[in-house]
Amino acid sequence: MIDLNRVFQRNYLDKKFVPSEEAELQKAYEVLLERTIHSKEDLITFLEHWSELGSIIDEVGSLAYVNMTCNTEDKKQEELYLHMVEKIYPICHVYEDKVKNKFLTSEFLDELDKDYYGLFIKQTQTEKEIFREENTSLYTKDSVLSQEYQKITGGWMVTFEGREYTVQQMLVYGESKDREIREKAYRARMDVHVKDIEKLENLYDEMLITRNKIATNAGFKNFRDYKFTANLRFDYTPDDCLRFHDAIAETIVPLLTEWNRTKCSKLGIDSLRPWDLYVDPDSEGIIEAFKTEDEFTEKLEKVFTDVNPDLGKYFHFMRVNKYLDLSSRKGKAPGGYMTELSELRVPFIFMNAVGSKRDVETLLHEGGHAFHAFQASEQTLKSYRSSPLEFAEVASMSMELLGRPYLHHVYSEKDLQRVKIEQLTKIVEFFPFMSMIDSFQHWVYSTPKNGRVERGDKWLELGKKFQPFLDMSGMETIARTRWQYPHVYTVPFYYIEYGIAQIGALQVWKNSLKNEKNAIQEYLNGLTLGGSKSLPELFQAAGIRFAMDKSTLSELIDTIKRELDK
Repeated sequence: MIDLNRVFQRNYLDKKFVPSEEAELQKAYEVLLERTIHSKEDLITFLEHWSELGSIIDEVGSLAYVNMTCNTEDKKQEELYLHMVEKIYPICHVYEDKVKNKFLTSEFLDELDKDYYGLFIKQTQTEKEIFREENTSLYTKDSVLSQEYQKITGGWMVTFEGREYTVQQMLVYGESKDREIREKAYRARMDVHVKDIEKLENLYDEMLITRNKIATNAGFKNFRDYKFTANLRFDYTPDDCLRFHDAIAETIVPLLTEWNRTKCSKLGIDSLRPWDLYVDPDSEGIIEAFKTEDEFTEKLEKVFTDVNPDLGKYFHFMRVNKYLDLSSRKGKAPGGYMTELSELRVPFIFMNAVGSKRDVETLLHEGGHAFHAFQASEQTLKSYRSSPLEFAEVASMSMELLGRPYLHHVYSEKDLQRVKIEQLTKIVEFFPFMSMIDSFQHWVYSTPKNGRVERGDKWLELGKKFQPFLDMSGMETIARTRWQYPHVYTVPFYYIEYGIAQIGALQVWKNSLKNEKNAIQEYLNGLTLGGSKSLPELFQAAGIRFAMDKSTLSELIDTIKRELDK
């Protein structure tokens, strides 16, 4: 376990330096670039200086993002975030290219330990190769457009049965045993989306133009190919993703079709409608996991502590120091995330809790990300203190499953079994939707004719392949625009990582069924490496295998089925 009382001192920059002033930021980069390198040791010192500067910049940016998403109606916080996006980050893009060039052209580069620095050198070379200064303004524009999506959806409020709710608060009604309530709640939630569909379509059109221009400027034929390189995906290709989608369609969709046929029979309905997706036909109604945020965090701290005492201490530290913003409220951006305050080397968790069991899964998930940040915080290079997303999501998704034996801290005895059954079924149900989101983006960015009519047609086509059991009849507008999902707008191509990571997390869980203590220790060993190794090596360190194949998927789904049969 790391020392939670440690303090990371600045060794190269003044304590008063804050990278929100353009002139000061430029000066800081110039000082770094003027550093003389006469030996391997000097080159390592240069890297430490570079990491310190990057950590300070990242922390200021993270705090600006946190404050903006916590209250999208606060104009001051919006201005501070946009200042980072429009003024500070463009300076960083240009100077980072110069710093990378100084590093890569150093005569002492070959003297660095390749076991540790080799991956960083490869990543830096790739980033240098695709950087184009003319893209700097386009990166800024894309970030501003992404923030506009957050602003639009963060303002959504639903009036239901005489009260006003956030969209997140409405989700709990999807678990009601009363189908009429489920339908009314779903339609009320969709009404606020429908009002902004055209606005979101226009926004996406503008994003596509911006992103495709970034790709062509960098010498790529489309944004998909650019993004695979920019995301440093060295260990798999677009074709691997498409084969993974097909494996999911062949392995999981028939199983879900069978499950949903049984579900419809139990509910006494002819077809599965979108408001029937989240109801458990065997439950006694909505399961309330907690009433207050304090109760929520107290319960989850007990779960984390039972998984591993060190994890309980990490979470307690976050509670005491207020590195959590968990409750849903008006004006708060949707979704959930963990971000790291890079200079302090501590994580911060943001989410929209409303008291549901879904919130418990979300905090287990984001808690896994936070523990990853703690475990990897001793890595010298800033870039190594985070891992590729495919493994970062292993950290979070594994925690959801490792917490299963200790959910009695959260739920009553009568609800516990239903929660555990639903958790596993939701994992299976997730794979096809992940495939739809990822397939959609592959198509959008590799197909010239991808206007709003074509996008709607493509989404319907994907629905027939991956969700043939879902009846969207009479709801054509929603059926054609369910792709308007946060990840599609704000983090393009960030969704396949969840699928790859779920394969890894299920392996961690499978290991824990055989030897829990050993599985958790291997999992923590993998997290400690941060991003200092390749994806296959990170998976191996965690006692699992990097895989996207049908055989591995089938084997893990069989494990889930056996556990459910118990």
